[in-house]
Amino acid sequence: MPDSSRVRFTKENVAKIPNSGGLYKFYDKNGKLVYVGRASGNTGKQWGPEKHHVFKYGLRHRVQSYYQTDDRKEHPTKPALRRDIHSFAYQRIASDKKRREVEKRIKQTLKHNHL
Repeated sequence: MPDSSRVRFTKENVAKIPNSGGLYKFYDKNGKLVYVGRASGNTGKQWGPEKHHVFKYGLRHRVQSYYQTDDRKEHPTKPALRRDIHSFAYQRIASDKKRREVEKRIKQTLKHNHL
């Protein structure tokens, strides 16, 4: 799946995206952008015997988290956002500074982004 192509929000489509750093965008059923977020693309602890067996916290990890059930006290706005998500797109951006700049510019007027 190339960067920035909007596709249906399904587990199969989420599994195809890279675990690198970048931005993800969620759209409602009318194609209106409702949320933008960023993921760092960092790696964490090793989970297996091989050198490449490390946890990765990138786009795929972050986008798939919207399928998980969360504690409403910790994430009070997530259930409302989840109901609105119909499709998503992503953009790989390696630079932390650039990711923050682009996210900040886009999220100013979005329904579910809270500054």
